[in-house]
Formats: sequence, structure tokens, C-alpha cells
Amino acid sequence: MALDRNEVIEQVRKLSAAPSVYGGLKEKADAFLGAVDTAREKPTYEALIEEIKSDVLTIDQLIGFTDSPEGIAAFGEKKASGLTIAAKKAKSQGETTCICPACQAGKVILENRAAIAS
Repeated sequence: MALDRNEVIEQVRKLSAAPSVYGGLKEKADAFLGAVDTAREKPTYEALIEEIKSDVLTIDQLIGFTDSPEGIAAFGEKKASGLTIAAKKAKSQGETTCICPACQAGKVILENRAAIAS
């Protein structure tokens, strides 16, 4: 189901507030949110879309990271293992994008980018 402009803006708010959001992506999301209903809305939205495209992970990238020494170091063995299991389960159910809140919001924004870009 396609989202309207206000629903996409709400997804940007979710993205910005997600504990897993990358700093550069949060900056772009906050810049867009600050520009809503101004002349800067469209250019900041386009910059946000480009950042989402480069930052949102695939499910395979998530699995690769959480199952790696770097992922174990970042999350701890128990949490990394749990994330790997959850990601593999999501993948088996057809998920193609990382399951963290930031990536999931990013996915929804990308799928509905025309709600604001047009």
C-alpha cells in the first residue's frame, strides 16, 4: 500500500529516532525534517534518498556482519548470535532488507519516495 506525504514524513521521523541509525543518515533525515514545507524540502529529501540508498543494508549484509568477528565485537557474542538467528529467520520468510528499525524505515521511505519527490 502506497503511503502519502505525511506518512512518509512520519517514516523519516522513525528513521531519525531509531537507535540503530547511522550518524550521517540521521543528519540527512533531520535536515529534511527541518526543511518540510520550505523551499529546501525537495533538495533535502533528494539528499536523504541518496543517503538511504547507500546506508540501508540488505539482509545478507546484516547476517554477514552479525556473524563476523567485527559484529561479535560490536554487539557481544550473545546479542550477535541472536541477531544472526533473527535475520536468518526473516530472510527465510522473504525479507530482503536488514531488520533493524532504521533500515526498515529506510526501506519504506524508498518504496514510497514518489510521495514527496513528485
